[in-house]
Amino acid sequence: MKYKLSLVTLALASISTGAMAFDFGITAAKDVENRAGGWKCSKCVSDKTAVGQIGVELGSMDAEDDHAANKLKYKDGSAAGVNADLAINNDGYRTEVFADSLGSEQGSASVKTGRLGTWGVKASFDEKNRYTADNAQSVWTSNNGQFVENDDFVTQSLAVERSKYQLEAEYKLDVFSTYFRYASEDKKGKQQTSMSNGGITAINLAVPVDTRTQNMTAGINFKGDNWFSEINYQGSLFENNIHELSMAGTDFQTASQAADNQAHFISLLGNYRLDRTYVTGRLISGNMKQDSDFVTLTGVPNESNQGNVEVDTLDANVKVSSRVAKGVRINASVDYSDRDNTSQIDEYEQFSYNSVTGEMVENRVYDTTRTAYKVSASYNFAKGQRIEAGFDRIDTERSDQDREKTDDNIFWAQWLATGFDKWDLRVKASYSDKGGSSFLYDDAVSNDEDQLMRKYYLADKESTSAEMFITHTPVDSLSVSLHGYYSLDDYTNTGVGLVESNSYGYDLSLSWEATDTLSFTADGGYQWVDNAQASARNDYSNYWQADTNEEFGFAGVGFDYSGLNDYGISIGGDYTYALSFSDSYTSGSDIFGLYESTSHNASLYVDYSISTEMTVGLRYELERYEDNDDTDLPVYYYPGTGPTGLQTLGELDHDYTAHLVMATFRYQF
Repeated sequence: MKYKLSLVTLALASISTGAMAFDFGITAAKDVENRAGGWKCSKCVSDKTAVGQIGVELGSMDAEDDHAANKLKYKDGSAAGVNADLAINNDGYRTEVFADSLGSEQGSASVKTGRLGTWGVKASFDEKNRYTADNAQSVWTSNNGQFVENDDFVTQSLAVERSKYQLEAEYKLDVFSTYFRYASEDKKGKQQTSMSNGGITAINLAVPVDTRTQNMTAGINFKGDNWFSEINYQGSLFENNIHELSMAGTDFQTASQAADNQAHFISLLGNYRLDRTYVTGRLISGNMKQDSDFVTLTGVPNESNQGNVEVDTLDANVKVSSRVAKGVRINASVDYSDRDNTSQIDEYEQFSYNSVTGEMVENRVYDTTRTAYKVSASYNFAKGQRIEAGFDRIDTERSDQDREKTDDNIFWAQWLATGFDKWDLRVKASYSDKGGSSFLYDDAVSNDEDQLMRKYYLADKESTSAEMFITHTPVDSLSVSLHGYYSLDDYTNTGVGLVESNSYGYDLSLSWEATDTLSFTADGGYQWVDNAQASARNDYSNYWQADTNEEFGFAGVGFDYSGLNDYGISIGGDYTYALSFSDSYTSGSDIFGLYESTSHNASLYVDYSISTEMTVGLRYELERYEDNDDTDLPVYYYPGTGPTGLQTLGELDHDYTAHLVMATFRYQF
């Protein structure tokens, strides 16, 4: 049995987590159209009623593949959008209007109004459509999850359209303030998935997506000269209109989909400042629940046998930061998290990949308790130089799982230097060690490599990482920045599965004011990710090794020329190249194939100011995109050239060149 919670629910449940990730996509094109727009004076007051700009863009998109809209924002045909960044001030009231390519496949807009420092309301809309492939081939088509077989292939599009509406309100009065936010997000379209009859036969399908996620947040807070307190509520409601998938006239069993669920959290938080010491605290109580029919081997059971899930949560943390001496600061914190699974326990028919056992088994309920202790210190030992060091201890207890206890010990240190002439430096290193109690395997799992390999997140592990940031300004007109990083995860006592994971790379950027009228920017980066896996060493006759090597890179350049400003003409553009590929092989054989994608993106604009308020322009954008995935197979293929019994959606690779030409008009207030 499988339970699923919405991403929003899981995000709300993760109260105190953080993550860093490498951007595998293409770097966003820089807005070189108005480089001075980023310089704003927060304390300046304009006597203008309206400040900002509003504009429209009209043109045409030439693209044979809808995938181009992920980057260029428009699909093939005519294109039109609205852009705005405008503020209207009137007798202490302020209205802000913002729009970014409104009318495109990736548009957004918002309107905010209110009295400065007292109250405000805001309404916003955000549309983000994602196109995966428009040439999926299948004889199976769906009506709300019920698949029927057609006489011939039907071409289907794999795309998900997302529309999000949000309302916000806030009110402030002296030491008191309150706020409210509500958002509703709809997702519709189709995405790829697979269904199997439990043997060697599997079919890839274009399954429908039809979900709605609603979020609400409300809070009230009070503040004094040296304190702040707040109580708030966060809630989410996920509704899936596609509850199950079934294939008429086949022996494929009904498959359940993401279940409707909801989550509710009440938080109490505050902080207090006393001389050189700062204390913050937070207490959060929550409940996550789903009520749904459980899909068995024979279909949907009656209401007396449902797959209901309920989890109660409790989170608390306290942080203290104190300056104990000149240049010396001590920080300490304790984080506590408890997940109490109160779901009902029933007996269900068991299904395994190899056979149907007929044995009745009970669903398991998992409880998790996590406590993290952190302490660190910083010392300013010279002007513009600081060292920091810390230790984190994380204890986790799990009930009815393969490892009851794990503990993580993390040591880290960093050096920051901003006092050197023309140099800024930051170097950080860390070491961590994961251990814990003995693994608890039952007889069925102990001989199943597939089950054991899924437990790598519980395995003993030693991790080492290092990071470096350097910024150098040799002359006033040139600035160079470098970010390098390295990490190694060594699964020290692993019997089967992931043995080692290694990641390293760099990011480099440059900004050069070549002349008073010509400037250049450039950036690039590359990352390598290498993973090693191995089978159980107690069966050397079937021993295997598997390695995965992935690489990701990007490079971009841009320019801005203002030498024709006296004539009202400005010119700018940029170019970006991105490359990613991965290769997987087992025991030296490249049986999993290669994935590779390349993308070239270029843009060029010319603007002409016909007056101090009005500007017309022309913009051209190009994307040359190609990817190749060896795992993509024709719908039908010769035996031996692919997995036995698999029917695919066809080869979904992309290979296109897209052109976007837009005429623009902008009015400056």
